[in-house]
Amino acid sequence: MDENAIRQELVRVLKEEPNDYGRILELSTKLSGFDNDNIRFSVDAGVIDRLGSELVARQETAVSELVKNAYDADATKVNIRFENSDNIGGTLYIEDNGTGMTRQQLINGFMRISSTSKIHNPLSDTYKRKRAGQKGIGRFAVQRLGEKLTITTQTVGSEDSLVITINWNDYSNDIDLLAVNNKIHTKLNKGRECGTTLKIELLKDKWSEASIRRIYNYVGDILQPFPLSEIDDIKYNGEDSIIDPGFKVYFFKILNGRQINIADDKTMVYNQATATIEGTIDNDGKGIYTLESKKLDIDEIGYVSSDPDNDDIPFSELKNVKFRAYYFIYNSDLVPKMQDSNIRKLARTQGGIRLYRNGFRVLPYGEPNNDWLGLDASTVKRSFLPVHANINFFGFVELIDKKNEFNETSSREGLVETEALIQLRNFIYRTILTAVVKIAEVRNVKIVSGQKAIDGVYESVEVRIKNIAFTLEELDRELEKDSGSVEIKRRRKMKIQRAQKEIEELQKAQEEEKEQYLKERSMLRVLSSVGLTIALFIHEVKDYILNMNSEINFLLEKLKSEEQVFRRLQILQSNVETFKSYTSYFDTVISQNVVRNLIPIELQNKVEEFWENTQNDAKKSNIKFEKPLRNGNYLFSTPMHPSEWSTILFNLYTNAKKAIKRSKNKGELFIECGKTDNRIFLKFSDTGDGINEEIKDRIFEEFFTTSSPNTLDNLIESNEVTGTGLGLKIVKDTLSSYGGRIYVDEPKDGFSTTIYIEVPKANDKELDKYGL
Repeated sequence: MDENAIRQELVRVLKEEPNDYGRILELSTKLSGFDNDNIRFSVDAGVIDRLGSELVARQETAVSELVKNAYDADATKVNIRFENSDNIGGTLYIEDNGTGMTRQQLINGFMRISSTSKIHNPLSDTYKRKRAGQKGIGRFAVQRLGEKLTITTQTVGSEDSLVITINWNDYSNDIDLLAVNNKIHTKLNKGRECGTTLKIELLKDKWSEASIRRIYNYVGDILQPFPLSEIDDIKYNGEDSIIDPGFKVYFFKILNGRQINIADDKTMVYNQATATIEGTIDNDGKGIYTLESKKLDIDEIGYVSSDPDNDDIPFSELKNVKFRAYYFIYNSDLVPKMQDSNIRKLARTQGGIRLYRNGFRVLPYGEPNNDWLGLDASTVKRSFLPVHANINFFGFVELIDKKNEFNETSSREGLVETEALIQLRNFIYRTILTAVVKIAEVRNVKIVSGQKAIDGVYESVEVRIKNIAFTLEELDRELEKDSGSVEIKRRRKMKIQRAQKEIEELQKAQEEEKEQYLKERSMLRVLSSVGLTIALFIHEVKDYILNMNSEINFLLEKLKSEEQVFRRLQILQSNVETFKSYTSYFDTVISQNVVRNLIPIELQNKVEEFWENTQNDAKKSNIKFEKPLRNGNYLFSTPMHPSEWSTILFNLYTNAKKAIKRSKNKGELFIECGKTDNRIFLKFSDTGDGINEEIKDRIFEEFFTTSSPNTLDNLIESNEVTGTGLGLKIVKDTLSSYGGRIYVDEPKDGFSTTIYIEVPKANDKELDKYGL
């Protein structure tokens, strides 16, 4: 149609069909195309499908966004029901009891892409909840899930319901978005007072009970389990608000008319807890905690201040903070034996203390291997003996943050490190430890290593053998006297029983002596590793001391030259910082040797600790060292000594530095960790001069080195890094003793050398033994 024909048709429609708004809009849009002086954006209807697949790629995300919309509508309950969903084409109902939508809210909210309503109204109307849904994502989540949507909604003030049906297949390519019409009608006599029901038909995915449970767990993680706030009037911005009663999501599956409820595993777990620990900081910054344990008959209340030495100092940056932690002591009569293993298994992936801000989860706090409160680190140090690792807790923190005092980082990974966050960690950590000490006192268990041991110590093997030999000699003499009397037979029987008992005790003693012997052998290997590490450290220390002395001498000579002094001061400062990092790392390694027990080591955590401690040195050496890559969670090794991995990593690091220096290449290091079957692995790559094929196996032999030997004096003079030829041999022996291995692998792309290490993964029995 030409311009005149469109004008005439528009005049006709306005006169004869004035209520055909879709046709009027279509003609007006076409007519605007003849405006030669102005141009306008237009939107292809196919954008709905593209945005649905790109913005909401996962099923979990789609459902969670619709749950968030219900939360924003002040719902307290949401029922999610799947019907005949084992095959593609089923139906999903999402029904909430929120405020519902008026006609105007439907048009300007749900039906408006990139609506600004949540910007203008950041808090919900009734409970003043901070809006959780992402602006405009909800409608695309619906399109991601199914091909047809029917919305039924009603508000308290309305007498009827509004019903709108959207067929997403109508939004196809090459059609203007404004040209697609969606019918809306009124349903008389609304079925309930308020709320919204989404009926999503022709589902695009299968939804088995297992996949529904996975979604349930996902939604359960993003939502705070239940509110901790007291039923009191809380004031925000000077206004009273109705207390939020909380928000709960229920999942159901309908199959052939039979309803299956998807249970909340964690709620059932909470009921088996040894104790419940709660902490609160009121409006004045005063910290209060409660400890309750029906199993141990404990019911206490106490106070926690910002200053451990002064009970009257409040938390200056904290208000309206609450947390609850369910505490579990495994391998005891405090957790039912039938459920002990299952609870620990769940705790490995869902245990710890999670953080919820305004009702919604903040990642990564409480994720596997995230130790934001330092509970795992405190457990490893063993300065405090009662169990208190993340695996011993299921809990969460409730932050009511209406004034945005706890802001998320730009990457949405955690909160910005502020004084408030530091105080929050301080409050929770100290409250938990205070409660754990109380429980330990009631149970009469050792709290610190200095306390007197209760259990006795076995006598030595030599003494026990002598006792048994003497008993056997007595038995032999009795047998020679064999007169057949009843008394002799009685004494003989007693002697035999005594010998049997002594032999059983000897067997136990031998087993303990064997374990102690293995530990001592392990300690000898550890000490040899530490000796090598210290030898390497001597060179590094001399290097830094020489640099610092040089700079200090220069400053003494040139103090009058201010510009040069400032520049050299910066160099000195850099050297001192690097030196501090080195001394801190080696201090940690040597301190670990005080610990005699072998424990499973979380490899990625150990690698990241090493990476942080070598950052300054890597920068000084002009080496790019990116954060290690994690491939998988819970990378616990078979029980090892804590310092052994420190020695292994430092050997690989110093070898790589030598290779890079020899090659004169652009220095770069990269570490990645992961697991395969029942083993964990580490790959250490560098851009050095590589390893020739003919010496790939020889580098693990004692005294074989690719560095030229030097005297210590020449070493100081030339500053050349040399090797002893023992490092990789010790590393190989260490790994072999645990059933592990090390070899030169094919280099990773962009690198010259890749060293591959693997050791057995800790099994469930070992993890249970150490409370991990």
